[in-house]
Amino acid sequence: MWYKGKRLLLTTLAAGLLYTTTAFAANVQMDLFYNGAHHAYNAKEIAIVIDGESYTDPNMPAVSIDGRTMLPMRGICEELGCTVTWNEAARQVYAVSDTHTVVFQIDSKTGYKNGEAFTMDVAPMIINDRTMLPVRALATALDIDVTWDDPNRTVYIGEAPSTGESTGGSTGTNTGTSTATTGKVSSVTVPTSKTATQNFVITTTGTFNRCEEVYVSDNKVVLDFYGATNGLSANITATNSPFVTAIRTAQHTADNGETYTRVVFDLTGKMEYKVTPNAAKNQVTLAFEQVEIKSITSSHSGSAETVTINASGATGATVTTMQDPYRTVIDMPGVKADDIDEIINTDGLEYASEVRTGWMNGTTFRVVVEANDLTQMTWKEENGKLTVTIQKSTLENLSYDDSTDTLTLKKVTTINTGSIKHNDAYLDGYYELTLPGDYSDVYGYGTLNVNTDQIKSFTISTTGGNTVIRFNQNIISAYTIKDTGSAYEITAKNPQQVYDKVLLLDAGHGGNDPGTSGNGLTEKTMNLTMALKVKSYVENNSNIKVYLTRDDDSRPANADRAKVANQIADLMVSIHMNAGTASASGTETLYAAHSNDGNGTLTSLQAAQAVQSRLPSALSTTNRGVKSRPDLLILNSTTVPAILIETCFLSNAGDALKISQATYQDEAAKAIGDGIIYAMNNYKLR
Repeated sequence: MWYKGKRLLLTTLAAGLLYTTTAFAANVQMDLFYNGAHHAYNAKEIAIVIDGESYTDPNMPAVSIDGRTMLPMRGICEELGCTVTWNEAARQVYAVSDTHTVVFQIDSKTGYKNGEAFTMDVAPMIINDRTMLPVRALATALDIDVTWDDPNRTVYIGEAPSTGESTGGSTGTNTGTSTATTGKVSSVTVPTSKTATQNFVITTTGTFNRCEEVYVSDNKVVLDFYGATNGLSANITATNSPFVTAIRTAQHTADNGETYTRVVFDLTGKMEYKVTPNAAKNQVTLAFEQVEIKSITSSHSGSAETVTINASGATGATVTTMQDPYRTVIDMPGVKADDIDEIINTDGLEYASEVRTGWMNGTTFRVVVEANDLTQMTWKEENGKLTVTIQKSTLENLSYDDSTDTLTLKKVTTINTGSIKHNDAYLDGYYELTLPGDYSDVYGYGTLNVNTDQIKSFTISTTGGNTVIRFNQNIISAYTIKDTGSAYEITAKNPQQVYDKVLLLDAGHGGNDPGTSGNGLTEKTMNLTMALKVKSYVENNSNIKVYLTRDDDSRPANADRAKVANQIADLMVSIHMNAGTASASGTETLYAAHSNDGNGTLTSLQAAQAVQSRLPSALSTTNRGVKSRPDLLILNSTTVPAILIETCFLSNAGDALKISQATYQDEAAKAIGDGIIYAMNNYKLR
């Protein structure tokens, strides 16, 4: 028996289930760890009722992540009468009963029910070491009724209360949820100045059905206005606020057809605020509290010193570590700090030489913690306290110039720079230099946070008799090494400062986004195969430096792919496979015109023509030509020339047969590579 012997039917969940975090009742506050990072969670409690009985998981509550309700899988499935098993090696979780076997893959939108694949809109994930399952997936996999009571933020699994008991539940008939559009988000009133009361008022013409807050991150406030279309410009930057940097809007349609407008407030950091809708449902006020800096104190304990900023709430601080001299700079916009001295007492401190304060632009309060010597400074903010910890660095005989991103190693002893080994692990976010020998006695060990545009930090360690310098990067960088006679200067540079021509190759899709498929082939796999072959060909036949957006089954966001191209590349080439009817076939190359076209440098159209003139003949496919596609993010978000190649149709048996063979793959890679080499050699790039 799957569920206590009862026969249950799968129902369609209303969109209210997918956007559940509101700001208008008591909230649950906790730290969530997922995707390799900690996230502060603050949202109204989500109650779970199973077959009429309240259920509370002893280890993990239901949470809302980026607008999606995630339920603790093990406890609920066991309550429903099945056995749950975890496969650590495969990162899979199994739910097994007498009649069902369901397999979920962590971070994959594809699950399997009794051997049949089904697709989820959100992948299962690990949060705080617990497997969390999206609500819709629970309903699909377990063949059960799931009902959402939006006003009470309650998930009913199995038997739901009768219509008279529920205050707005949504089931397959969508009871109590209106999809009608009754208003338009017409304006956002911003403060009159950066020093004025920081209230933002969102107004609709007509009324909205409801307003819900979606937690995304600490530095954003996200409000969804259901039943309201968007009448605002896409981006508002004149916010008259020291900590709201921009307001962004977009119109969406929920799964049940309900229109909603999302309004996003970008913040400098975590802030204290309150969201209040009016009774007429045509206005919402977002009010930010002015935080007061009450005191700044310093202390020394053991091997560490601390500087503590005591405040009445979250400060929205941005914190930067800078070098020469070594210092941490804390900027807190819009706070009140009337009673804080300009110079903070540092008596008894050994490492921190000075703590000083001041106002930047009249609205941002700055605290600078300066050190006597090379130190390691770290910081954290919680419960109204921002603490900077200063420790003497275990590194020595070196310095870092954050204006040029140059690490200078004093020439205490000679290093054969020609024998230094380079490991460019840019897809993992770092670059390593392995010195020929053990220099731990000369330069020590440890990490120094530098936090420049290019470099987050660098770490020096010694293993296996060799000292390794690892640069943890904010953007892809190239490195030069110079022997000045008295020192060795290692400088991180933009690749365009080191290489004459830089290409970014993008294998489309990946990870939980497989792309299209057909005739036994999956697009994400074929895209990667081709990208790797093109990379190899271009590197072996030109002086072009080639980077990839991925070299495995991962999925970078399209916006991030475009961002990397804009940062480092002279040309971006994205490789895809097409799909259509069984008779559709051929090769086409897509591009979008850019505002900077016509300045005498290579354009996207010229790059597209160079590839399209070669690829169809290499594959013996139909030439579908070069096509303008300004609607594609990967093309319209780039400022450098960018093209998207639809190599062939996987849905066409003939095309698929060709691209499945290594011989045709090699010919296609050569054609794409030759087109790239021609474009980058025959047109001005910069």
